[in-house]
Amino acid sequence: MPDSDFEVVRRAWDAFSRVALGGMLCELHPEVVAQPFGAVLEGQEYRGIEQVRRWWRDEILGTWEFFRTFVCGFERVDSRLLVTGRWSARGMGSGVELDIPATWIIDVRDGKIAYWRTYTEQAQARRDIGLED
Repeated sequence: MPDSDFEVVRRAWDAFSRVALGGMLCELHPEVVAQPFGAVLEGQEYRGIEQVRRWWRDEILGTWEFFRTFVCGFERVDSRLLVTGRWSARGMGSGVELDIPATWIIDVRDGKIAYWRTYTEQAQARRDIGLED
Protein backbone atom coordinates (compact mmCIF):
# COMPACT_ATOMS: atom_id res chain seq x y z
CA MET A 1 0.00 0.00 0.00
CA PRO A 2 1.45 3.40 -0.93
CA ASP A 3 2.55 5.69 1.88
CA SER A 4 2.63 9.41 1.07
CA ASP A 5 5.35 10.10 3.64
CA PHE A 6 7.58 7.46 2.12
CA GLU A 7 6.98 8.91 -1.35
CA VAL A 8 8.26 12.29 -0.10
CA VAL A 9 11.48 10.57 1.02
CA ARG A 10 11.80 8.67 -2.24
CA ARG A 11 11.45 11.89 -4.26
CA ALA A 12 13.95 13.76 -2.07
CA TRP A 13 16.60 11.03 -2.17
CA ASP A 14 16.14 10.61 -5.93
CA ALA A 15 16.67 14.35 -6.46
CA PHE A 16 19.74 14.22 -4.20
CA SER A 17 21.24 11.43 -6.31
CA ARG A 18 20.57 13.35 -9.54
CA VAL A 19 22.28 16.45 -8.04
CA ALA A 20 18.96 18.27 -8.37
CA LEU A 21 19.25 20.45 -5.29
CA GLY A 22 15.99 22.29 -5.93
CA GLY A 23 14.13 19.00 -6.17
CA MET A 24 15.51 17.87 -2.86
CA LEU A 25 15.02 21.15 -1.03
CA CYS A 26 11.38 21.44 -2.09
CA GLU A 27 10.71 18.19 -0.17
CA LEU A 28 12.13 19.63 3.09
CA HIS A 29 10.09 21.32 5.79
CA PRO A 30 11.26 24.93 6.41
CA GLU A 31 12.25 23.92 9.96
CA VAL A 32 14.05 20.72 8.92
CA VAL A 33 16.69 19.26 11.23
CA ALA A 34 19.13 17.08 9.29
CA GLN A 35 21.87 14.83 10.58
CA PRO A 36 23.61 13.29 7.59
CA PHE A 37 26.28 10.68 8.31
CA GLY A 38 29.26 13.06 8.58
CA ALA A 39 27.34 15.41 10.83
CA VAL A 40 26.40 12.55 13.15
CA LEU A 41 30.08 11.62 13.48
CA GLU A 42 30.94 15.22 14.37
CA GLY A 43 27.96 15.72 16.70
CA GLN A 44 26.44 18.34 14.37
CA GLU A 45 23.08 18.94 12.81
CA TYR A 46 21.80 21.27 10.13
CA ARG A 47 18.76 23.37 10.94
CA GLY A 48 16.64 24.88 8.22
CA ILE A 49 16.82 24.75 4.46
CA GLU A 50 19.68 27.25 4.17
CA GLN A 51 21.98 25.16 6.39
CA VAL A 52 21.10 22.04 4.40
CA ARG A 53 21.89 23.96 1.19
CA ARG A 54 25.33 24.95 2.60
CA TRP A 55 25.99 21.35 3.68
CA TRP A 56 25.15 20.19 0.17
CA ARG A 57 27.44 22.77 -1.43
CA ASP A 58 30.38 22.39 0.96
CA GLU A 59 30.28 18.75 2.01
CA ILE A 60 28.71 16.97 -0.94
CA LEU A 61 29.63 18.97 -4.04
CA GLY A 62 32.97 20.05 -2.56
CA THR A 63 34.09 16.56 -1.50
CA TRP A 64 32.50 13.94 -3.74
CA GLU A 65 32.69 13.35 -7.48
CA PHE A 66 29.33 11.64 -7.10
CA PHE A 67 27.16 10.79 -4.10
CA ARG A 68 24.02 8.73 -4.57
CA THR A 69 21.41 7.42 -2.18
CA PHE A 70 19.32 4.33 -2.90
CA VAL A 71 16.14 3.57 -1.01
CA CYS A 72 15.24 -0.11 -0.67
CA GLY A 73 12.31 -0.05 1.72
CA PHE A 74 10.70 1.42 4.78
CA GLU A 75 8.90 0.56 7.95
CA ARG A 76 6.46 2.85 9.69
CA VAL A 77 7.09 3.08 13.42
CA ASP A 78 4.29 5.15 14.92
CA SER A 79 4.53 8.52 13.16
CA ARG A 80 8.14 8.02 11.99
CA LEU A 81 9.74 6.18 9.10
CA LEU A 82 12.65 3.78 9.28
CA VAL A 83 14.03 3.83 5.74
CA THR A 84 16.64 1.34 4.54
CA GLY A 85 18.97 1.54 1.58
CA ARG A 86 22.55 2.35 0.61
CA TRP A 87 24.71 5.24 -0.37
CA SER A 88 27.59 5.19 -2.77
CA ALA A 89 30.14 7.87 -3.48
CA ARG A 90 33.49 8.57 -5.09
CA GLY A 91 35.89 10.99 -3.47
CA MET A 92 36.92 13.98 -5.52
CA GLY A 93 40.64 13.86 -6.10
CA SER A 94 41.23 10.63 -4.20
CA GLY A 95 38.98 8.50 -6.38
CA VAL A 96 38.11 6.37 -3.33
CA GLU A 97 34.76 4.67 -3.84
CA LEU A 98 32.37 3.83 -1.04
CA ASP A 99 29.27 1.65 -1.07
CA ILE A 100 27.74 1.58 2.39
CA PRO A 101 24.44 0.35 3.82
CA ALA A 102 22.35 3.18 5.17
CA THR A 103 19.31 3.53 7.36
CA TRP A 104 17.48 6.75 8.02
CA ILE A 105 15.04 7.76 10.72
CA ILE A 106 12.73 10.33 9.17
CA ASP A 107 9.88 12.49 10.40
CA VAL A 108 7.50 13.96 7.86
CA ARG A 109 5.39 16.95 8.88
CA ASP A 110 2.94 18.80 6.65
CA GLY A 111 4.00 16.60 3.73
CA LYS A 112 7.68 17.58 4.03
CA ILE A 113 10.76 15.99 5.61
CA ALA A 114 11.09 17.68 9.01
CA TYR A 115 13.87 15.49 10.44
CA TRP A 116 16.35 12.94 9.17
CA ARG A 117 19.28 11.14 10.68
CA THR A 118 21.56 8.81 8.77
CA TYR A 119 22.93 5.57 10.21
CA THR A 120 25.37 3.04 8.80
CA GLU A 121 24.33 0.51 11.45
CA GLN A 122 20.74 -0.56 10.93
CA ALA A 123 20.60 -2.16 14.39
CA GLN A 124 21.38 1.20 16.03
CA ALA A 125 18.71 2.96 13.99
CA ARG A 126 16.20 0.30 15.00
CA ARG A 127 17.09 0.77 18.66
CA ASP A 128 16.90 4.57 18.38
CA ILE A 129 13.44 4.43 16.84
CA GLY A 130 12.26 2.07 19.58
CA LEU A 131 12.50 -1.34 17.94
CA GLU A 132 14.47 -4.17 19.45
CA ASP A 133 16.35 -6.56 17.18
